Amino acid sequence: MKRTLATAASALTLAVILSAIPLPVAALGPPRTLTAERSLGAIDGTGPLVDPTFPVDYLGLSWALGPLPSVRFRAEDGTWGRWTRVHEDDVPARGGRTWSALEFADEADAYQVRGRNEAVRAVAINTTDGPRQVVWDEPAAQASHIAQPALVTRAGWGADEQLRCNPDGTPKHTWTFYPTKKLIVHHTVTENADPDPAATVRAIYQYHVQSRGFIDIAYNFLVDANGTIYKGRYSGPNGTCYQDTVTGENANGRGVTGAHTGGWNSGTMGIAVLGHYDEVPLPDAARAALVGHLAWESERHLIDPVATSAFTNPSGGGTKTTPNISGHRDWSATACPGANLYAALPSIREEVAAAVGPVATDTSPPRFSRVRISDLGRRRATIRWRTSEPATGQVRYWTPGRARRLTPLDDTFQRPHEVVLRGLRPDTGYRYVILGRDPAGNRARSTVKRFETR
Repeated sequence: MKRTLATAASALTLAVILSAIPLPVAALGPPRTLTAERSLGAIDGTGPLVDPTFPVDYLGLSWALGPLPSVRFRAEDGTWGRWTRVHEDDVPARGGRTWSALEFADEADAYQVRGRNEAVRAVAINTTDGPRQVVWDEPAAQASHIAQPALVTRAGWGADEQLRCNPDGTPKHTWTFYPTKKLIVHHTVTENADPDPAATVRAIYQYHVQSRGFIDIAYNFLVDANGTIYKGRYSGPNGTCYQDTVTGENANGRGVTGAHTGGWNSGTMGIAVLGHYDEVPLPDAARAALVGHLAWESERHLIDPVATSAFTNPSGGGTKTTPNISGHRDWSATACPGANLYAALPSIREEVAAAVGPVATDTSPPRFSRVRISDLGRRRATIRWRTSEPATGQVRYWTPGRARRLTPLDDTFQRPHEVVLRGLRPDTGYRYVILGRDPAGNRARSTVKRFETR
């Protein structure tokens, strides 16, 4: 057998280590993920037999050209399973390659790929047999009118933070946060009746970071068939690796940007149900957990669960009208979250609305204060102001009888604002108005104000 068994001596050593750790109580974490990547090149028919050095739990494929290939797995006793055509991954592709969803390999001894494809790459993943680590408990969620449902933290399901962090404990990338306005439901196109969902979450994380080049797992949260919720993408402060927040938000209540819906990730929360729901129904436990999480998000962010509204991407522009609780297919050409789960969304919205009750609506626009001109010169001027709540910032300015000019939109939703006007005419009187919009879409416009260059 390839599976490594712990010796009695190592178990005794681990017990001594655990007994020496001070409070709060530490625990033995999940196994470290093992991976084996293989470039298969061009395949025309049946590719080579690949025998990794560990049992294969999951297999991911990518390729440059060709239709969906098929895979088969060899069991430890030497028997081969049937050929199965892979499914395309739910998470949008980039870089000109097509990516499969993870195929469940059930501790296979080896695998083969069959098809007519160019530049094929494979990654075998094992999330059950690697060495284990000592992990610490994490803080509870913040209080809310509707309590956040219990979840498994990143440490709890065994997220290897070294995948996205440097050896010195600093992250390899930065991430962004925006007010959450839309809730998007996905499925992972992985095995139904999953015997080890936490292992599947680890595999998806490894696949997304190591193979697909994402900075982290694509989804904000995941739900298994038993109704267990897993924290997805890291949402701690930028510059940190081990200060995750269980809410998926920063200290200002803004949600971290994931990679679950191409072009529409900023300002949206993506939650994926483990499994494939084109032909099987959503399990009752998974549905209850999904409703509970969506209700918490809806109440927390003043989202009407049964409404349809226009959404403007806060990081790159573009507007799309979708249900506030939507499926991935509402945003792009995909079958996700599966025919049966998508068909259940209307009744899920109603259940969420019943749990939330009437949603308070923010109808008050932001207010401007402390408006002042500074750094006034012959050809430039700086305008500074504050808003009563986080808002966008923009200035329209002009001279009488001439065309009005508009500064670029600052859509970072801050309270303090600053705009520098350049290329002005010397010794000239200017007029201007300040424009802004809060996260709820309420627009504000100041009275006309004046200044004169030197």
